[in-house]
Amino acid sequence: MLIFFGMIFISFKVKGWWISQNFFFFFFFFMYFKIPMSNYFFNISYLFGMDMFSYLMFMLGVWIISLVYLASISFKFNYFMYFNVLMFSFVMIFYFCFFGNNFLIFYIFYEINLIPTIILIYGWGYQYERFKAGFYLFIYMIFFSLPFFSCLLYLNKINFIFMYYFDYLNKLNFFFFFFLMMIFLVKMPLFMFHIWLPKAHVEAPISGSMILAGIMLKLGGFGIYHILMLIFKVNLYLNFYLISLSLFGMLVLSLVCFFQSDLKILIAYSSVVHMSLVIIGFLTFNNWGYCGSLALMIGHGLCSSGLFCLSNICYMRFKSRSMFLNKGLINLYPFLSFWWFLLCSSNMSFPPSLNLFGELFLLINLMIWFDFLYIYYLFLMILMFLYSLYLYLFTQYGKLIFNMNYLVFINLSEYLLLILHWLPLNLIFLLMELFL
Repeated sequence: MLIFFGMIFISFKVKGWWISQNFFFFFFFFMYFKIPMSNYFFNISYLFGMDMFSYLMFMLGVWIISLVYLASISFKFNYFMYFNVLMFSFVMIFYFCFFGNNFLIFYIFYEINLIPTIILIYGWGYQYERFKAGFYLFIYMIFFSLPFFSCLLYLNKINFIFMYYFDYLNKLNFFFFFFLMMIFLVKMPLFMFHIWLPKAHVEAPISGSMILAGIMLKLGGFGIYHILMLIFKVNLYLNFYLISLSLFGMLVLSLVCFFQSDLKILIAYSSVVHMSLVIIGFLTFNNWGYCGSLALMIGHGLCSSGLFCLSNICYMRFKSRSMFLNKGLINLYPFLSFWWFLLCSSNMSFPPSLNLFGELFLLINLMIWFDFLYIYYLFLMILMFLYSLYLYLFTQYGKLIFNMNYLVFINLSEYLLLILHWLPLNLIFLLMELFL
């Protein structure tokens, strides 16, 4: 931590874009050498602790933040100091969220996380509608905040402690289950509570979209993982309703993806579909679901962030996110089209993507939970394959819309950004013991 604070001071003092970016790369590889090979808590104190889940989530957060600097070079001279403060704030918040070992610390920083997110959307967003998107985000997150905090205070009254591994709820109470879960299900987001996500993605800058897709949604999964250990008895009786809603939502939103003409909205709905799978994996409460959800969260964080980077690269050339204007790209940028193919194939769970292993684990998990549910899930996988194929074919083929912005070539830094998304996404399968 002393190294971390020292580098923060240096990056603020020197005011160098490349210093801040390289610092996060250095910090990521510094943390890499502390990789645990056990899924139990270690380095435990009264306030902090670490397990494999929290370690991988924090590493994903640091990696995405380092790529945010690479993707936001166009904002280099637009209030860089404030942007830098926001990025370091995100990392500190993720540190306390993922490595704090009690519910109170997690709740406080889970809610504080809203402040830099809304500032990022308001400050660097594209259109006037960003204020409406920030308001949606704020209302959806705050609405279930006070009931959750009230339940935490009640648990503290029973158990006299907020720590994850000492808290326990023995009462089979629907309202406790609902209020403790909904604050995280809205963040994932659960179907019918997902309206804020496409709006926030459309109005957010590329940095906001990468952070939302890569890390913010994972905070909800991390919270569900710990809350289910607290209320697992209630979950065994009530999880059927949430799993049914998630499966129905996957079908509806997969079909909605075929009617989208905005690149960002299509990728955002794809995120909701994948996060519904993660919710199902956790709620079934077995080891296959846990491993599959963890793998899919990391795979989705890298894949979805890379797709948002591709949509931003097209937006910077075409000045539009419409799929009717972003057509025939393979004729202009054939190598960029190659990266569209790689990331769209990862989104449709093509091997050796980490998404494939996560979805295979979740398929086995659903077969364990309910025998014939895998038929429905295979149909959903076909739909997920088809809307990713639709995204690729509709943007890369077709008649060109001529525009002078075609003369702007793709920078090497943008290709590097895509490589740094795709390589870990397709090489982590060599370390699958981390998820088992």
